[in-house]
Amino acid sequence: MNLRTLYLPHPLRNVMVKEDIRHPFIGKLQELLRKRNLYHAPITTIYDTATIQAVSLFQEEEGLPATGMLDGVTYCHLHEATISQITPVPASKRSNFALPRANILISESSRQLTLFNGNHPIHQYPVGIGKAATPTPLGDYRIALKVMNPGGMLGTRWLGLNYGAYGIHGTNQPWLIGSMVSHGCIRMHNSNVEELFSLVKVGTPVYIRD
Repeated sequence: MNLRTLYLPHPLRNVMVKEDIRHPFIGKLQELLRKRNLYHAPITTIYDTATIQAVSLFQEEEGLPATGMLDGVTYCHLHEATISQITPVPASKRSNFALPRANILISESSRQLTLFNGNHPIHQYPVGIGKAATPTPLGDYRIALKVMNPGGMLGTRWLGLNYGAYGIHGTNQPWLIGSMVSHGCIRMHNSNVEELFSLVKVGTPVYIRD
Protein backbone atom coordinates (compact mmCIF):
# COMPACT_ATOMS: atom_id res chain seq x y z
CA MET A 1 0.00 0.00 0.00
CA ASN A 2 1.25 3.49 -0.89
CA LEU A 3 1.05 6.28 1.69
CA ARG A 4 1.13 9.76 0.14
CA THR A 5 2.33 12.58 2.42
CA LEU A 6 1.95 16.17 1.25
CA TYR A 7 3.57 19.15 3.00
CA LEU A 8 2.15 22.45 1.72
CA PRO A 9 4.03 25.77 2.04
CA HIS A 10 0.78 27.66 2.58
CA PRO A 11 -2.37 26.81 4.60
CA LEU A 12 -5.23 25.80 2.32
CA ARG A 13 -7.40 28.57 3.77
CA ASN A 14 -5.07 31.05 2.02
CA VAL A 15 -5.34 29.42 -1.39
CA MET A 16 -8.60 30.88 -2.75
CA VAL A 17 -7.67 33.83 -5.00
CA LYS A 18 -9.53 36.30 -7.20
CA GLU A 19 -8.73 37.71 -10.62
CA ASP A 20 -6.18 40.57 -10.65
CA ILE A 21 -5.24 40.11 -7.00
CA ARG A 22 -1.57 40.73 -6.23
CA HIS A 23 0.30 38.61 -3.69
CA PRO A 24 3.75 36.98 -3.37
CA PHE A 25 1.89 33.66 -3.18
CA ILE A 26 0.82 34.18 -6.82
CA GLY A 27 4.45 34.47 -7.85
CA LYS A 28 5.14 31.03 -6.33
CA LEU A 29 2.12 29.69 -8.21
CA GLN A 30 3.42 31.10 -11.50
CA GLU A 31 6.80 29.46 -10.87
CA LEU A 32 5.12 26.09 -10.29
CA LEU A 33 3.12 26.44 -13.49
CA ARG A 34 6.26 27.46 -15.41
CA LYS A 35 7.98 24.25 -14.27
CA ARG A 36 5.06 22.41 -15.83
CA ASN A 37 5.64 24.35 -19.08
CA LEU A 38 2.18 25.88 -18.79
CA TYR A 39 3.01 29.46 -17.89
CA HIS A 40 5.27 31.48 -20.21
CA ALA A 41 4.67 35.09 -19.13
CA PRO A 42 6.82 37.07 -16.65
CA ILE A 43 6.49 36.41 -12.91
CA THR A 44 4.16 39.24 -11.92
CA THR A 45 2.66 38.06 -8.59
CA ILE A 46 -0.73 39.04 -10.11
CA TYR A 47 -3.51 36.56 -10.78
CA ASP A 48 -3.90 37.80 -14.34
CA THR A 49 -5.31 36.33 -17.55
CA ALA A 50 -2.13 34.41 -18.38
CA THR A 51 -2.11 32.80 -14.92
CA ILE A 52 -5.79 31.91 -15.17
CA GLN A 53 -5.21 30.25 -18.56
CA ALA A 54 -2.23 28.30 -17.19
CA VAL A 55 -4.24 27.11 -14.18
CA SER A 56 -7.07 26.03 -16.51
CA LEU A 57 -4.63 24.02 -18.67
CA PHE A 58 -3.17 22.38 -15.58
CA GLN A 59 -6.65 21.46 -14.32
CA GLU A 60 -7.44 19.83 -17.68
CA GLU A 61 -4.23 17.78 -17.51
CA GLU A 62 -5.10 16.62 -13.98
CA GLY A 63 -8.72 15.73 -14.79
CA LEU A 64 -10.06 18.56 -12.62
CA PRO A 65 -12.84 21.00 -13.52
CA ALA A 66 -11.11 23.56 -15.77
CA THR A 67 -12.38 26.71 -14.07
CA GLY A 68 -9.12 28.63 -14.16
CA MET A 69 -9.69 29.44 -10.48
CA LEU A 70 -7.18 28.18 -7.96
CA ASP A 71 -8.72 26.12 -5.15
CA GLY A 72 -7.33 23.79 -2.51
CA VAL A 73 -7.58 20.65 -4.66
CA THR A 74 -5.78 22.25 -7.60
CA TYR A 75 -3.10 23.63 -5.30
CA CYS A 76 -2.48 20.19 -3.79
CA HIS A 77 -2.14 18.68 -7.27
CA LEU A 78 0.56 21.22 -8.08
CA HIS A 79 2.82 19.90 -5.33
CA GLU A 80 4.76 16.67 -5.23
CA ALA A 81 3.81 14.21 -2.52
CA THR A 82 6.24 11.94 -0.71
CA ILE A 83 5.26 8.33 -1.35
CA SER A 84 6.06 5.68 1.26
CA GLN A 85 5.40 1.95 1.11
CA ILE A 86 3.52 0.59 4.11
CA THR A 87 2.29 -2.90 4.88
CA PRO A 88 -1.13 -3.08 6.58
CA VAL A 89 -1.26 -5.27 9.66
CA PRO A 90 -3.44 -8.35 9.00
CA ALA A 91 -6.68 -8.35 10.99
CA SER A 92 -5.61 -11.58 12.69
CA LYS A 93 -2.58 -9.81 14.22
CA ARG A 94 -4.14 -6.50 15.26
CA SER A 95 -4.78 -7.78 18.76
CA ASN A 96 -0.98 -7.79 19.19
CA PHE A 97 -1.22 -4.04 19.78
CA ALA A 98 -3.34 -4.51 22.90
CA LEU A 99 -1.75 -3.45 26.17
CA PRO A 100 -0.18 -6.53 27.79
CA ARG A 101 -1.78 -5.87 31.21
CA ALA A 102 -4.83 -3.87 30.16
CA ASN A 103 -7.72 -3.50 32.59
CA ILE A 104 -10.64 -1.11 32.68
CA LEU A 105 -12.15 0.74 35.63
CA ILE A 106 -15.54 2.41 35.18
CA SER A 107 -16.66 4.86 37.86
CA GLU A 108 -20.39 5.48 37.72
CA SER A 109 -20.32 8.46 40.10
CA SER A 110 -17.78 10.37 37.99
CA ARG A 111 -18.95 8.81 34.70
CA GLN A 112 -15.39 8.09 33.70
CA LEU A 113 -13.74 5.07 32.15
CA THR A 114 -10.04 4.67 32.90
CA LEU A 115 -7.82 2.30 30.96
CA PHE A 116 -4.90 0.91 32.93
CA ASN A 117 -1.83 -1.05 31.93
CA GLY A 118 -1.27 -2.95 35.13
CA ASN A 119 -1.51 -0.28 37.85
CA HIS A 120 -0.65 2.61 35.56
CA PRO A 121 -3.50 4.72 34.13
CA ILE A 122 -3.10 5.20 30.38
CA HIS A 123 -6.27 6.96 29.19
CA GLN A 124 -9.42 8.36 30.76
CA TYR A 125 -12.68 8.89 28.87
CA PRO A 126 -16.11 10.33 29.71
CA VAL A 127 -18.96 7.81 29.46
CA GLY A 128 -22.72 7.58 29.59
CA ILE A 129 -24.20 4.98 31.95
CA GLY A 130 -27.54 3.36 32.68
CA LYS A 131 -30.63 5.28 33.71
CA ALA A 132 -31.99 4.95 37.25
CA ALA A 133 -34.58 2.45 36.00
CA THR A 134 -31.99 0.44 34.04
CA PRO A 135 -28.71 0.89 35.94
CA THR A 136 -25.30 -0.24 34.80
CA PRO A 137 -24.49 -3.34 36.89
CA LEU A 138 -21.66 -3.03 39.40
CA GLY A 139 -19.16 -5.86 39.51
CA ASP A 140 -16.09 -7.49 37.99
CA TYR A 141 -16.38 -8.64 34.38
CA ARG A 142 -14.32 -9.35 31.30
CA ILE A 143 -14.54 -8.41 27.66
CA ALA A 144 -16.09 -11.41 25.94
CA LEU A 145 -16.69 -10.09 22.39
CA LYS A 146 -15.28 -7.41 20.09
CA VAL A 147 -17.31 -6.18 17.10
CA MET A 148 -16.35 -3.48 14.62
CA ASN A 149 -19.01 -1.15 13.17
CA PRO A 150 -22.14 -2.59 14.82
CA GLY A 151 -23.93 0.60 13.72
CA GLY A 152 -26.98 2.50 14.93
CA MET A 153 -27.13 3.36 18.61
CA LEU A 154 -24.03 1.19 19.22
CA GLY A 155 -21.83 3.49 17.16
CA THR A 156 -18.61 2.21 15.61
CA ARG A 157 -17.41 -0.38 18.15
CA TRP A 158 -18.89 -2.94 20.57
CA LEU A 159 -17.03 -4.51 23.48
CA GLY A 160 -19.41 -7.06 24.93
CA LEU A 161 -19.07 -8.11 28.57
CA ASN A 162 -19.39 -11.64 29.89
CA TYR A 163 -22.62 -10.66 31.60
CA GLY A 164 -25.99 -10.61 29.90
CA ALA A 165 -26.31 -8.20 26.99
CA TYR A 166 -24.20 -5.47 28.59
CA GLY A 167 -21.21 -3.90 26.92
CA ILE A 168 -19.11 -0.84 26.16
CA HIS A 169 -19.95 0.79 22.85
CA GLY A 170 -19.99 3.97 20.77
CA THR A 171 -23.01 6.12 20.10
CA ASN A 172 -24.98 8.02 17.48
CA GLN A 173 -25.96 10.59 20.15
CA PRO A 174 -22.61 11.98 21.38
CA TRP A 175 -24.25 14.90 23.19
CA LEU A 176 -25.59 12.44 25.80
CA ILE A 177 -22.15 11.22 26.91
CA GLY A 178 -21.73 12.02 30.60
CA SER A 179 -25.38 11.36 31.39
CA MET A 180 -27.47 8.51 32.77
CA VAL A 181 -29.10 7.57 29.47
CA SER A 182 -28.63 3.91 28.57
CA HIS A 183 -30.34 0.62 29.33
CA GLY A 184 -27.28 -0.38 31.35
CA CYS A 185 -24.49 -0.33 28.78
CA ILE A 186 -21.54 2.07 28.88
CA ARG A 187 -21.58 4.58 26.05
CA MET A 188 -18.50 6.37 24.70
CA HIS A 189 -17.69 8.85 21.98
CA ASN A 190 -16.93 6.89 18.82
CA SER A 191 -13.36 8.19 18.55
CA ASN A 192 -12.70 7.14 22.16
CA VAL A 193 -14.18 3.67 21.88
CA GLU A 194 -12.21 3.09 18.68
CA GLU A 195 -8.99 3.89 20.54
CA LEU A 196 -10.00 1.69 23.48
CA PHE A 197 -10.97 -1.13 21.09
CA SER A 198 -7.44 -1.21 19.67
CA LEU A 199 -5.79 -1.39 23.10
CA VAL A 200 -7.76 -4.22 24.72
CA LYS A 201 -8.51 -7.81 23.81
CA VAL A 202 -11.01 -10.49 24.68
CA GLY A 203 -10.43 -11.40 28.31
CA THR A 204 -9.49 -7.86 29.45
CA PRO A 205 -10.87 -7.29 32.99
CA VAL A 206 -13.56 -4.64 33.43
CA TYR A 207 -14.32 -3.33 36.91
CA ILE A 208 -17.51 -1.28 37.36
CA ARG A 209 -17.71 0.67 40.60
CA ASP A 210 -20.13 3.18 42.13
